[in-house]
Amino acid sequence: MKLVAIMSLDAYRDDLHGLLRDREIEVFSELDIEGYHQSSAAGTAPAWFGGGAPPTDSTLTWAFLDDTQAGHLLDAIADFNERRDPERPVRAFQMSVDRAV
Repeated sequence: MKLVAIMSLDAYRDDLHGLLRDREIEVFSELDIEGYHQSSAAGTAPAWFGGGAPPTDSTLTWAFLDDTQAGHLLDAIADFNERRDPERPVRAFQMSVDRAV
């Protein structure tokens, strides 16, 4: 089992829900969050922690999935990112779940 977490702009919420629906992922959780996008001091790479930049409406979505569903979802997100603004990609990761009750 995998825990898949997805961080995205709120503007992508409907698209993300479509990706989940198309992969028959019916159970997930979602939280509205404030995201930050700020360049590093060198100006060459985005910094992970905001400091002074106004927040962006974002979402954090997560689901517990079997290995196959998790892989298909991450592949779909990678494809989605190829068609979007490279400065504002959807971020997703998976973690193994060793035990669940």
